[in-house]
Amino acid sequence: MILTIKDIIDLDFLLGLDEDPENIDTKAIASRDRDIFRRIKNGDRLDDAGLIAGWLEYRRLLFFQETDNVDPGAKLPGALFESFYTWIVRGMFACGLAAGGLCAYSFLAYHGSRPVNVTLFIAVFILFPALLCLSAALVGLHQFRSGPAESGWTGVLHRLSMRLFIDKFMGRLQKLTAPIQKHFPQFSKNSGDLLHLDTRPFRSILFWPVFIALSQGALGFSAGALGGTFFRIMVTDLAFGWQSTLLMSGESVYRLVSWLALPWSWVMPDMFVPTLEQIEGSRIVLKEGIAGLASEHLAAWWPFLCMGMMVYALIPRVVLVGFAHTARTLALARFDLSRPGYQRLLMRMRSPRMGMNIKETGGSRAEFRAPLPRPEPAPVVEKDQSPIVVPQPHAILNTPEPEPEATPEPKADVKPDPRPPVVSDDPRVKNNTPGALVLGSARGFEENDMEQIRAGLEQQFGLHVAATVGVHFDFDEDQDQIAAHVKDLGQVPLIVLQEVWQPPIRGLLYYFVQIRETFPDLPLWIVMIRTMEQGEKDVAPSDVNFQVWKSAVKQLNDPLMAIERWMSL
Repeated sequence: MILTIKDIIDLDFLLGLDEDPENIDTKAIASRDRDIFRRIKNGDRLDDAGLIAGWLEYRRLLFFQETDNVDPGAKLPGALFESFYTWIVRGMFACGLAAGGLCAYSFLAYHGSRPVNVTLFIAVFILFPALLCLSAALVGLHQFRSGPAESGWTGVLHRLSMRLFIDKFMGRLQKLTAPIQKHFPQFSKNSGDLLHLDTRPFRSILFWPVFIALSQGALGFSAGALGGTFFRIMVTDLAFGWQSTLLMSGESVYRLVSWLALPWSWVMPDMFVPTLEQIEGSRIVLKEGIAGLASEHLAAWWPFLCMGMMVYALIPRVVLVGFAHTARTLALARFDLSRPGYQRLLMRMRSPRMGMNIKETGGSRAEFRAPLPRPEPAPVVEKDQSPIVVPQPHAILNTPEPEPEATPEPKADVKPDPRPPVVSDDPRVKNNTPGALVLGSARGFEENDMEQIRAGLEQQFGLHVAATVGVHFDFDEDQDQIAAHVKDLGQVPLIVLQEVWQPPIRGLLYYFVQIRETFPDLPLWIVMIRTMEQGEKDVAPSDVNFQVWKSAVKQLNDPLMAIERWMSL
């Protein structure tokens, strides 16, 4: 299952609504997400992407149901982005097509005395677009191979490209739409969520849509130039010639032209490649003019020029656009779903909701029975008289004799009635789940049962604990040790166990910032625990210290840094 850009933008927006501290209701959100999970068909068998896609489908329906009465016709940022992007791509291609056609048409203006300069035409409409296409291909190939930002010059190049392609593009779009938002409040409300959306968590995949839009503009320019040239050739009598101070012979020009025509000269050598005689016959000498030049020689250049624009400018752009579409699909396929926000959603969906509901059945009371009447005392019986039989109480009341109560026998090993089927959450840690590197106090790790910590983290977060590192919360001292484990494990999330009673002083917060700056692509989970000592580690959601930590971490404004509390499930 591959999430689209529209899905990812909507997902980030809806998760932001759930995590808004002003409107947050943890229990209601967890119950809602668990209910959605139960509605998804075969939800326990889906991977993370498929499960998130199912949640997003139901969550959109709930969003529109909630906003239909307040704001009819509201759109999610993903749909708005898709609409904007479609029109932007079409506009870029149309503008490029018009610009290329007009430039070529005006460049080929011929008044009978000065032929079109072939050298300048090749430089503007063939070599320059080819160099731009080559540069774009190198940037796209680098982005495709590098993926997330790296260190060194490759990381600098990646961040520079992100700055130019994403930040500048979104900033310019926001400025262009500002006047429209003043006159159209509905547009302002819908587009505000998109234009002010934090693109940092998924800017690596937004590179390709912008790359495709720019490539479509360049493709339109080359197509327009080719169309304008061909149209000008059809409706006018053009003359092409060349002149140069450096190249004194036609043979040098012929070798250069033959080299440029290698891609198609082996298929059509006669028609689309001018001969040596035609090249020498189209050379313009300033003092002689064009009066002595043959018309067939002056008109022999246009097939070569059209084929050059097609081979060096148009076809490479078509290939580059196709490559960009494929790269965008692959980038979406490898989109990192181990980020804290997405993992919190998956945990809420896969964690069963435990509760106890006491159902009032009314009960039953024993029926009141009147006491049995006592029999009259029997008269004294003489020895010679026969004994009188005293009737029993059941005989007096004419009621059947009560049966003795059966003594309950000890129960055998009887299996209880089977429960209704419940969606299985085991195994909580799947085989394809990425590992995690857990950082904690070195002294606390020595005094704790590490298996208990591993089991608790795996059960709560669904992440396999690949390794643990005892740290001293001094980055200069811990950096080498952390870097060595990251190098061995690869792209894994980092989990830091932090005692909640310690205040979030500037030194601790800067320690977390240093980790994120050194490993910019690794999400950082700060898990608050009561203490690192043996015993209870759970932290209540209403804990004042936990709320202070949440506020401090939020002020760091890092989408890949999340804070959670330890909960024993």
